[in-house]
Amino acid sequence: MKTTHDDKSLVGLAGEYHVLAQLAERGIMGALTLGHTKGIDILAHNSRTGTVRKVEVKTTREKPALARLWHHGNKVYSWTMSEKHESLKDKNLVFCFVHLTGPKSSPSIFVVPADVVADYVNWEHQLWLRSGKDGPRPARPENKMRRFRIEEADPKGYQENWALFE
Repeated sequence: MKTTHDDKSLVGLAGEYHVLAQLAERGIMGALTLGHTKGIDILAHNSRTGTVRKVEVKTTREKPALARLWHHGNKVYSWTMSEKHESLKDKNLVFCFVHLTGPKSSPSIFVVPADVVADYVNWEHQLWLRSGKDGPRPARPENKMRRFRIEEADPKGYQENWALFE
């Protein structure tokens, strides 16, 4: 089945609303930005601490899969990113990576600081440029697409990492 622009928009919107709900449950006021606010989907204010965070939400419905690039056999969640994400290191920017699992179950939400995302996206893109499917090969041509991946076992503890909003 071909995915339409409307399908992608609804997936993204579902992820944003799930993040807003989780923020509200934690007493953090979240406001969905409208229009084309560059790199910000939600503005979040914690009245207890006075902190304000900009939030970019990335959402997928794809199940964890093997990451061929890494050749380590672990399944990973994966989100599409762009070249701009390599340089977003704002200490007040937080990424929420949402994995939707269907209408009758709660999604997984991974909360990651922007500098970690930027470093990872750059690192993985450089690895991709240098590696081929079956090992080293000549450099691949540059492009603007990037990926952010989190191992299914989440060894870095990003899942439900809401402490970043404190």
